[in-house]
Amino acid sequence: MSARRQLSFDDLGTPLAEATLVVVDLETTGTDPRADAITEIGAVKVQGGEVLGEFRTFVDPERPIPAYIASLTGITDASVAGAPPIRVVLPMFLDFAGDAALVAHNARFDISFLRAQAAACDIGWPRPQVLDTLALARTVFRRDEVRDHKLSTLARHVGASITPDHRALSDARATVDVLHAIIERLGPAGASTLEDLGTAHRRASPVQLRKKHLADAVPAVPGVYQFLDGSGAVLYVGTSRSLRSRVRTYFTAAETRRKVLDMLPRAESIRVIECATPTEARVRELRIIAREKPPSNRHGLSPEKAHWLRLGPGTEGLRAARLARSEADGSAQIGPLASRHDVEPLRGLLTDAVLGRGAALETGGGRGRTVEGGHRARIRRAMLEDPQEVLDHVAARMRTHVAAGRYEEADTLRRLARTYLSAARRASRLRALSAVPLLIAARPSTEAVIGGRGWELLAVRHGRFSGTTLVPSSKDPLPFARSLAMTGAGEAELAAPLCQGYHQEAEILLTWLEGDGVRTVLTEGTWQVPARARFDADHLARRFARTAQSAEA
Repeated sequence: MSARRQLSFDDLGTPLAEATLVVVDLETTGTDPRADAITEIGAVKVQGGEVLGEFRTFVDPERPIPAYIASLTGITDASVAGAPPIRVVLPMFLDFAGDAALVAHNARFDISFLRAQAAACDIGWPRPQVLDTLALARTVFRRDEVRDHKLSTLARHVGASITPDHRALSDARATVDVLHAIIERLGPAGASTLEDLGTAHRRASPVQLRKKHLADAVPAVPGVYQFLDGSGAVLYVGTSRSLRSRVRTYFTAAETRRKVLDMLPRAESIRVIECATPTEARVRELRIIAREKPPSNRHGLSPEKAHWLRLGPGTEGLRAARLARSEADGSAQIGPLASRHDVEPLRGLLTDAVLGRGAALETGGGRGRTVEGGHRARIRRAMLEDPQEVLDHVAARMRTHVAAGRYEEADTLRRLARTYLSAARRASRLRALSAVPLLIAARPSTEAVIGGRGWELLAVRHGRFSGTTLVPSSKDPLPFARSLAMTGAGEAELAAPLCQGYHQEAEILLTWLEGDGVRTVLTEGTWQVPARARFDADHLARRFARTAQSAEA
């Protein structure tokens, strides 16, 4: 008879009494997260039934609020006048939430808006666990008990201390009471952990239950995991700070992604690569995906394929490019762009801003079109150094549209300007890092180090990951840095302008290098963190505000 395995904390999950939850509610200008904006965020942080804190703020949607929305919520243009924009509010909210799971009533709506705004503002989305009280309520409160599962109905049914009124904080507070009532109902049914609560309204599929044993030997360390078929071919690749916790979720009802559920029947084993740090794991994940091209992965399959807007050398004009090239010949490029469809609108924006409105139509968009003398120098400056001329052009046109009541056209122009700023900012960061032969930096470690606290060292060669190690705080990090400098020299042979072909990897490293507490230990060449404010979206808002002042004068 085999010995019974003792359960670890990873197997048990996070007890609900110890889990930190942030219940969030949003008010918006509409229902489309891609086209509409957030006007108010309200959130309540709870743990073990106790309120730890609250977060509430209006958000300037940078557009008029539709009359029917104002009538529903009571939030008008005057309410949000002077409020901070979402690019300021969202980092504050994410800091408030921390590592907590997010809870919302009809979570798909609220979380889709938060994710869309994070992407639009170039803010990393932390991918928290999400609980939906609407889905849970449909499991707990049957139709013979409540007539529907609207928040107002549920709040009244459970005797919530506050009545929801389509305002963010009051609705979040009401959702807290509904959540606690749900937890009280599910407790006797065995929902004692955060993971249990997240899957209480679903059931694992037969294939998930049948394949669950594949996760038994996976360790609880940072690293990369690979699902393999019977012949050893890679089906899917992922990464986690705790491989065991992450891999176990693939065999629970919490996993609903079609690509994963279609992959599991073919999976016969799981291979793991233990890594010193999560940063190393993320880089190795990207490299494996690019090399193996697993059929169930999407992101990172072809990092060599990118889209750039390129100003050619000499008198060559702006055109699309698939490869970033050296800019030593006086050329310039911005990107990578999210889509090839961004190329032509951006070409038109830059050309019109420098040569005058309608110049893009006059010069045409085909290869071989030229830009002469001073105009070319101004376009290059707008791509590499200073967006002022382009933003002044955009702000003036937006003001004209707004004055004429053409708000959709103004918003389209605003989004195009943000695409330009994002592309120029990405290129400036990649350009700076790719030019450094060797950079070794240190920051306070977020991982366990012998002796308690310590340093995480990272070595980068021309924007490529070269090595990493953890150093106890009691040790001098310099000898460890010198040891790192002797490894990974072959990475330099793969260097490319603007990290062409490995820009996703470089951006992971840049995010690390821009973190709090980072110190440079060793360098070859010159490393200077690119000024993020150079192509910051705040510039456009300030210039648009100035157009109103000019009109009043």
